[in-house]
Amino acid sequence: MASIVGTWQITTDFGCDGSIAGTFDQTFNADGTWTNSIGSRGRWFQIEGLATWDFDNAAKLVYAANVAGSWMAGSLGFTTAGGLKGCFGAHKAGVPGLAATALAKKGAARPDGSK
Repeated sequence: MASIVGTWQITTDFGCDGSIAGTFDQTFNADGTWTNSIGSRGRWFQIEGLATWDFDNAAKLVYAANVAGSWMAGSLGFTTAGGLKGCFGAHKAGVPGLAATALAKKGAARPDGSK
């Protein structure tokens, strides 16, 4: 089982319609707390491949993810009736995102200058 302890880059999509709402870094600490680069913090827990966290500064906002190695994906939303909901994906810091990896493979020149 992969632990989420460490820093992750999270990309959100409110509405799950393919439009990115934002990307930020979030650090999960071994003591069950987390902080992120946009000033939020909260508590998290993980049971096997499922991780969940909430926010101290956004009441009723919850994220839940399936964790697979250095990647996670899941849903987010406010638990109130009619609350905003969405999707997100994340990769552990130091692991390039899928788009960056694909672009690098497609157009990267070799050390000798050939493609």
